[in-house]
Amino acid sequence: MAGWILLGIGLVLLFLLLSNIRLWVRYENDEIALKAGWLFLRYSAMPKKEEKNKKKKKSKNPRNGGQQKGQQSKTEKQDRPAEADGSYQPDGGSAKAKGEAKIADTPEKSGVAAKKAPDQESRTLRENGTMVLELLRSAKGPIKTLHRHLWLRDLDFLLVVAREDAAQTAIAYGRMNGWVHGAYAALSRFVRMKKAKVRVAADYLSQEDRLQVSFQLTVRTVFVLAAAAQFSGGFLWRIIKDKQTAKTKAE
Repeated sequence: MAGWILLGIGLVLLFLLLSNIRLWVRYENDEIALKAGWLFLRYSAMPKKEEKNKKKKKSKNPRNGGQQKGQQSKTEKQDRPAEADGSYQPDGGSAKAKGEAKIADTPEKSGVAAKKAPDQESRTLRENGTMVLELLRSAKGPIKTLHRHLWLRDLDFLLVVAREDAAQTAIAYGRMNGWVHGAYAALSRFVRMKKAKVRVAADYLSQEDRLQVSFQLTVRTVFVLAAAAQFSGGFLWRIIKDKQTAKTKAE
C-alpha cells in the first residue's frame, strides 16, 4: 500500500515538473496585455483593473481635493494669532533666536563629517556596483538554460501598411514585407517556434499603419526551478568568494 502511495506522489510531482509555465503577450492599438499562467492558475500583469478604476475615480472628482485644501488653509489662517509686528512664531521665539540656536548647535567638527560623507557614498556605490555585476555574472547560466528550453507558440503578426497615396503605400509595403520576413527568419534561428503566422498587408484607403502581435512563451517548470537554483547557488558562491578575497587582502 505504501508503495502505491509513493508511486502516486511521484507521478503527481512528475506531472507538476513537466507542466508548462505560460506567458501570453498581446499588442494592439498601442496597448500591451500580459498574462501569466501555470496549470489552472492565471495572473494578469497588464493592464490591471484596479489601477483603471482608481484613475477613473480620480478623474471624476478632480476639484474636491482642491476645495478641501482651500477650506483647510482658510481655517488655519483664521485660527493663527496675530502679533503686534504681524509675524507669527508658534514656538514663541524670534527668527534671530532660531538662527543663533542653529549656529550654536552646529558641531565644531562639521568639516570632518562633510569630508567623510563622500567616502561613505563612494563605498556604497562601489558595493552596489559589485552587487549588480555579480547578479549579471550569475544570470548567464540560467538564461542559457531557459533559452534552450523556451518555446514561442501561436505567433500571430499582422502589419497593415498605409500611406497618404497609393504609390507611397506600395513602396512602403514592399520594404516592410522584406524587413518583416527577414526578421522572422533571423528570430526563428534563435527561438524555437510552433504555429507561427506572419502577415503584411497594404491598406490604400487609410493613412495610418496598424500593428497587431500576439504570441505565447512556454517553458517547463523543471527548467525554471533548475535555472533558479543555478542562479541562487552561483550568486551565493560569488559573494562568499569575494568576501574571502577581501579578507585575505585586508590581512
